[in-house]
Amino acid sequence: MRKILLPLLISCSIMPSMVYADIKIAAGSGVNILAVNGKVIDQGTLFSDSPDITAENGRSQIVAEYTAEITQSADDYILEKSDTFVITFTANDTTVSVHAPEISNRYGLKAFNESGNWRLQNTDGKSIPFDFGKLEKEGFQLARDYEKELKAFNSSSAGAAMASLNTETHNFNKGTPAQSVSSGIHADQKMVGQMLQFWYEQASTETRNKFKSWIKSSQ
Repeated sequence: MRKILLPLLISCSIMPSMVYADIKIAAGSGVNILAVNGKVIDQGTLFSDSPDITAENGRSQIVAEYTAEITQSADDYILEKSDTFVITFTANDTTVSVHAPEISNRYGLKAFNESGNWRLQNTDGKSIPFDFGKLEKEGFQLARDYEKELKAFNSSSAGAAMASLNTETHNFNKGTPAQSVSSGIHADQKMVGQMLQFWYEQASTETRNKFKSWIKSSQ
């Protein structure tokens, strides 16, 4: 009897992990994952780390941007962001790595915005098929309501839309939501960090170096 029960107990203990397995989503160089399955991801700031991102097995939707280093001269560059893409794919029990081509000029960034030349790979390095669309930005926006924009997008007929996200609750571990504040970090300080990061990205290499020197001298 014990010989029969032992394998049965072991198989039962393994079964839940098989049923509730997740996928992990990893951002490649220059890639920012802004939302997963309709929910915003806490981006952190210059002074904090971004959280690990996981989603349930099956169909998933992410919002992603690419930050390109646009060469200005031999020793200077500026950072420019791509359009905001909505990417939908299917994956199970794997790590999905999201990559963009290395871009160093505005022509390349424009071409990327038009083609949506993203690359999604699983743990084995195999390409994952995907559909994509865009969240259109209206004018200058320091902060965007991605959840509101996604609801409108997912109500459309776009190929990357997932209407189910507007009616179902998708369970995934996305770290601290953008609406809440991590323990020990006051809300206004989080906004300060985001603004510092924004202006740092707009600054020239010379200005960044001066800023870094000032921080070191102030410590």
